[in-house]
Amino acid sequence: PYALGPGYVISSDIAKYVVQALEKKQLKFFKLEDVSMGMWIEEYKTRGNEVHYDHDGRFINTGCKYGYVIAHYQNPSDMVCLWQKLMKGSGPVCCE
Repeated sequence: PYALGPGYVISSDIAKYVVQALEKKQLKFFKLEDVSMGMWIEEYKTRGNEVHYDHDGRFINTGCKYGYVIAHYQNPSDMVCLWQKLMKGSGPVCCE
């Protein structure tokens, strides 16, 4: 996985584990989402699973750049615009 504040890219096996463990009340939520994600990943690792952390230049934490995977600090109308462009097949194109 790669964690960057409120943006995360995780594998489907980690996502499935988190969903199933939360449904069974085996994991708990914390006030800060990054703390929750960190604790959940640590619990996943204690169950014998390997976790690889990666970084990619498309994880943008200063707004939006063409080809983004994560784009931070978007206002609500920009988020709607980004989503609409993705749904139309335009790909990761900023709305500025």
